[in-house]
Parts: sequence; structure tokens; C-alpha cells
Amino acid sequence: MAHDNLNPWLRSALLMVLASGLLLILGGFLIYQDIKERHQHLAERELLLVNRLQLQNLRTWRESRLADAQTLMGDVPFSRVVVQWRLAVSADLADEPALRALIQGRLRLLREQAGYDAAYLVDAEGAFLLTPEGGASGHLPLAESAALRRAWTQARPAEVEPRLNPVFAFPFFSILAPVYFDDEPIAAVWMAVDVRASLYPLLEKWPSASRTAESALVVRDGDQVRVLSPLRDRPDEAPGLRIPLSNKDDPMVRAIYGMRGLFYAHDYRDQPVIAMASSMTGSPWYLVSKIDTQEALDSRWRELLRIAAPIASGLLCVWLVLAYVQHQAWRRERALKRLLEQQVRQDPLTQVANRLALDERLREDWHRAIRSGGPLSVLMIDVDDFKRYNDHYGHVTGDQCLKRVAAAISSVTSRATDLVARYGGEEFVVLLPDTGPDQARALAQAICAAVSDAFLEHPFSVHERRVTVSIGVAGMARGPAVGTHFDEARKSLLERADAALYAAKHAGKNRVETG
Repeated sequence: MAHDNLNPWLRSALLMVLASGLLLILGGFLIYQDIKERHQHLAERELLLVNRLQLQNLRTWRESRLADAQTLMGDVPFSRVVVQWRLAVSADLADEPALRALIQGRLRLLREQAGYDAAYLVDAEGAFLLTPEGGASGHLPLAESAALRRAWTQARPAEVEPRLNPVFAFPFFSILAPVYFDDEPIAAVWMAVDVRASLYPLLEKWPSASRTAESALVVRDGDQVRVLSPLRDRPDEAPGLRIPLSNKDDPMVRAIYGMRGLFYAHDYRDQPVIAMASSMTGSPWYLVSKIDTQEALDSRWRELLRIAAPIASGLLCVWLVLAYVQHQAWRRERALKRLLEQQVRQDPLTQVANRLALDERLREDWHRAIRSGGPLSVLMIDVDDFKRYNDHYGHVTGDQCLKRVAAAISSVTSRATDLVARYGGEEFVVLLPDTGPDQARALAQAICAAVSDAFLEHPFSVHERRVTVSIGVAGMARGPAVGTHFDEARKSLLERADAALYAAKHAGKNRVETG
């Protein structure tokens, strides 16, 4: 009866408020579901992009190691020197020290320029013969011995996946390169690299701030999954952490069993995660990227509150906010892709280009030189007596020195088309398109002066106790012939620049020589 006495306008207003409230609740629920799906899709796209780019980095890293071993296998002069040295040792010939020095020089290049932490020459049974410093005693570890037998059987390099072993104080990846002469096995080169310095950083870079996002490199080991890389919650257990294959809801186990692409699972912490799994063709590696489901979706309530007021004002405002959210997701994805692509091509220490960027630009400039007939020059730069500098001051100061040298080089190369790249260790390469030999030599001399004028103290330098550089210049005065193969031209150009560099070293350092 009391309701019958209500003013009709008030009754209509109450009904409108009730209807508006119901519509607001329904609209809020629908918007909540939409936001949830959008955040879920954004997290999935981010996982997909990160996984693919990291997989590309890992593939490049592994192929680079295999390429080093293949180069050793195909190096006939090196094989001949090894045979001659072993004959000289057995016959106690006078040229044994010179032959040994050649082999040690090659092993030293593997360590100083190719980035390996250890390089050994071993005999066909795996006994140590030489190191970069001299003779060695001992034998390959069991895993490497098995890999050596596999290398002889298959006549190709054999790898040993990252692991811990008392032979080194760090987790390492091994590769055995068999050496043949006249189709007969004569020796092998064992190369080991600290995966903490070169492999693990490829998995640690995540473009967005996250508490739980991580990528893991795994292999199958019998009835277990062995995790080769550190995990966020178990950083000290790599590469020995193992997960039984019976834990079939773990994303790493599901990757071993053939799961590919995006999926939902529970990880080693029994936390629900969104995961992305990929396999690396030609290797036993699997890459699993994941993020906690809760973190991926925890901002949905903030999004709902942000658009609640526009909902009450009208559907137009709602669609504007949704369009804004979608636009932000698109921009974030583009920024993520640009950042990751830049990191792939940049040396993390000196912030100049790396070898991947150098190879890409060299190919582009070489083809451009073919079309235009213009010149192309290369500067090969090496910091003088850097090993003694590094041994005296330590690696931290040595890294700072390399940064200052890279900055000095970059300050001289002012053209947008010039490229400064770190070639390996203390070596840099400057690519100079449309630059003739005279201009290149003048620029090289300016770089020598810029590094010297940086006044970096070097107690072992004969040039006023300063850090200096030696530079080799090589180039093509005119564009190469159309039929020239790029790989041959690249090898010739860099070898001439390297030969000129060593001529500068032997001529007294802190100077420029042209090849």
C-alpha cells in the first residue's frame, strides 16, 4: 500500500535508477570480461614475441660455435702444422718450438677473439697435448671423451650441453672439433665457453618489468628434464636442476612431450602460468618462456575502475577508452619489438654494433657498391697491449677502457652511414661506405689521435704511457665485379685489414697501415 502512495515521477525515477544500476552492472561485467581477454591476449603476444626472438638469439649463438668448429675442421694448413709438430716432437726436431708456437697462436685466437674460456689440443684418444700457454697433462672428462668418439664416428663437430664439472669453476658448454689430415684423424680441439657470460644473458633480457616472467633452456635427460639456465626462484641450481617427466603439468615437461606454442600449465612452483614452448631444430634444446597468470591479469581491476565513469556517461566514452587500451597495447608491442631487435644487434658492453649488425651492414654496403661502382673501406682496430692492461687493472677497469675507446672511435666517425662495431675482445671494425683509401687512412689516423688524446693511463705502453690503438686499413677503390661472391669478398676485405693491422703492430703500434 505504501508503494501505491509514491509519486509517479518518483516511481519512474526509482525504476530508471534501478534499470541504470542493472545496466551498469551488466555493462561493467561485460567490460571486465573484455579487459580480461585483452590483457590475456597482450600477455600471450608478449610471450610469443619474446620466445621467438630469444630462440633466434640462441640459434645464432649455437650456430656460431658450430661454425668455429667447422672452420677448424676445414683448415688444411692448421692440420698440416699439427701433423708436422707431432712428427717433430717424436723425432726431437729443431723446428718443434716454431710449430708449437703456431698451434698455440691458433688456440689463443679462439680464446681471445672467439670468446672461448678454454681451448685445448688433444690427441685422438682425448689426452691433452697443448694449451695456449704451453704443454698440458691430463685427459678429457667423460662427457667430452664420449663426444670425441661421436665426432670421430660422424666426422663432424660434437657438442656437450651446459653442465658443471670440477675441471672448471663455472658452468660451461663444450664442443669438440676433430682434425683430419689425408682423411686420417690426427687430433681434436676442445673448446669450452662459460655460459654465464655469453648464453645466459640471452635469456635474462625481458623488455617489460615483470616479477615472474622468465625463459628457461631445457633438454631431456633420461626420464627427467634438465634445466640448463638459471631460474628466477632457483638461480644457483643451473645447470643441474632436474624435473621428473612424471610431472606432466609442468610447462618444461610438456615441451619435452611435444607441446608447442601457447598453453596454460603449472610450473615447478605449482603456480598457474601462461607458457610458450619452442624447439631448436638440429639440437636437443627446448625454450620455454612463461609468466604467472595472476601477474599477467592483475591490472584488469584498475582498467575497469578507469572506464567505469565513462560507462555511466554513455557507450561512446566506453568505446573511446577501449580504443585507447587497444592503442596502448599496439604501441607497447611495437616498442617491445624495436627494443628487442636493437638488443640483438648491439654489443652490451660498449653500446656499439655487434658482429651480427656488422655482417648485415657489410652485405648491404657491398651490394650498394656493386650497383654504384663506389669505394668501400674497412678499418680493423686493436687496442695495443690490452691483455697486459687487463691483467694489471682487472676486467672491470678493462671493460671501462673498452667503453672509452669505443666512444673515442665513435666521436670521429660522424657520418650516419659509417658503422662502428665491436669485432671481438679488444678489436673493433669501422665500416666506411663511399670512402676511398686516402680518406679512410686519414680517418684512421684521426681515430689513433682521439684514443691517445683520451689520456687513458697504460703503465706498459711505450707511447707516453697512454692507451693507444693500431689500425689496419683495407678497401675497394671501385665497386667489385658483378659476379663476385659476397662471402669471398668479405673474407678478402677483412683478411687484408687484419694483415694491415698486424703490420701496424709489428711496426711499433699506435699507427696506421694500409693493406
